[in-house]
Amino acid sequence: MSVHQIRSTVPPQDFTMQVSTRRQLVAAAGLAGVSLAAAGTLRHTVASQQGATLTIGFNLDPETMNPNLTTNIASESVSAAALEKLALFEAETMEVIPWLAESWEYADPTTFVIKLKSGVSFSNGEPFDASAAKFSIEEWASQPVMAQSSAVLEGMAIDEVDESTISIRTVTPVPTLPTLLGRYIYAVPPVHYQEVGAEEFGRNPIGTGPFILESHSAAQEIVFTRNPDWWRGPHPIERVVFRVMPEELSRAVALEAGEIDIAYYLSSSTAKRLENAENAVVYSTEGLRKFISAFNAGMPGGEPLQDARVRVAINQAVDLDGLIEFVYEGQAVKLQGQYALPQEFGFSTDVPAYTYDPEGARQLIADAGYPDGFSMTYAYTIGRYPKDKEVGEIIATYLQEVGIQVEQKPLEWGEFNQQRSDKTLGHIIQFGLLLTPDLADTFNYMAYGEEVRGAPMMTWSDEWWALYEQSLTEVDATSRAGLYHQMLQIDHDQPYGIYLFAPFDFYATSTRVQGFVPRKDQALLLFDLSLQG
Repeated sequence: MSVHQIRSTVPPQDFTMQVSTRRQLVAAAGLAGVSLAAAGTLRHTVASQQGATLTIGFNLDPETMNPNLTTNIASESVSAAALEKLALFEAETMEVIPWLAESWEYADPTTFVIKLKSGVSFSNGEPFDASAAKFSIEEWASQPVMAQSSAVLEGMAIDEVDESTISIRTVTPVPTLPTLLGRYIYAVPPVHYQEVGAEEFGRNPIGTGPFILESHSAAQEIVFTRNPDWWRGPHPIERVVFRVMPEELSRAVALEAGEIDIAYYLSSSTAKRLENAENAVVYSTEGLRKFISAFNAGMPGGEPLQDARVRVAINQAVDLDGLIEFVYEGQAVKLQGQYALPQEFGFSTDVPAYTYDPEGARQLIADAGYPDGFSMTYAYTIGRYPKDKEVGEIIATYLQEVGIQVEQKPLEWGEFNQQRSDKTLGHIIQFGLLLTPDLADTFNYMAYGEEVRGAPMMTWSDEWWALYEQSLTEVDATSRAGLYHQMLQIDHDQPYGIYLFAPFDFYATSTRVQGFVPRKDQALLLFDLSLQG
């Protein structure tokens, strides 16, 4: 990979990350993704790294290590040390590529055939074969938390064609099956999984991956040791320690002090602190986690939100450009009047961004019958995402300036989740979603994700539903994109939230870490990492 390609992952504004030494250039040149070709090189280094430990400063303690029970990519990144998916997204392009699957094809519009890698076993000795793949897909689809994504597979039948081949037959065409494989489908050992149950599996996961769980000290650390029988050969790193460090500044300080090797998920300002650190390399990439302050019109007191004029006014009340510059130092992509990003399939260039217009917002609110404004609760997380608290406070101030009396509810992640489950969060709920780079997943989430959102948000129009249902079976990509464009226009005219931004993602590693990849999906994959010295 050329130096230009390395630097292309860094936002080209005043804040630039310097890869200043030859050693750092070599480290950065590891942006090769999840190439199988790297396996041989890694195996040659095992002998020199028998005692090597990789320590990761991590932003949370996973609520579960069963990826069938969570859509939290950070929690999945921990379990991915031991568990592997049938497919992955390539780090930069987000193209779906096979992993435990060898290949796939549509035999016909409703029959999807997957050829599996042979000779792969789980760390407990169970074989990864057609039976295991079938069980893994069915178990994923059965979980309520996955309802919004698995809905398109309702009524499917999975056949074991032979030991290393399965066939998924769907009721209607599902053009997004490869995308679902890349985002969700982890292989789990069926015999063990059924013996212990989903919850217990989340405490002690067993997979086909490079590491095996050794211990989990709640709110402190999760430790993995090398799987000597990994199908790619023993990993060059002996132990991996995820140290739970919710404060991003603490992760940066620990990296500077040499206490950790990777500082996961940083904001631009914290990453900037490490820009000139001699022992650190800073990475950045345009992320896919897109933020929204979603409207919950169904909660008592949410009646003003049932008027589309009010919802448009709230979008006009927020100066996104100013917020991005102030909070993120310009290191974020503003959503252009739609809950979609340019790098996602289905994004519309015809939908205009909302104009920052507080006077116009006040007039729209008055026209809707609220000349004296109204009251709303506004819930947002503290410490779940970089700068989430600051963003919540600023947006609440913008809303107050157009006559909305805002009761702020800043919540730690655990309490946020509890109130979401209880459906008492608030009338406006700020969060970020990291979905697949295909708007099918976004629309599925909005249509069927009430169990995950904890709030009904808005009621979609009959026109929207008709377009959505047509899109589910449209196999022609151009036609499907056209349907999405129409849905996005409806969502612009009748917004279901304040469409905010997608911050750039920042990470930092020590100079001894080789092969680190700043992935657009925020996943931390250890497959091709090694340690120098």
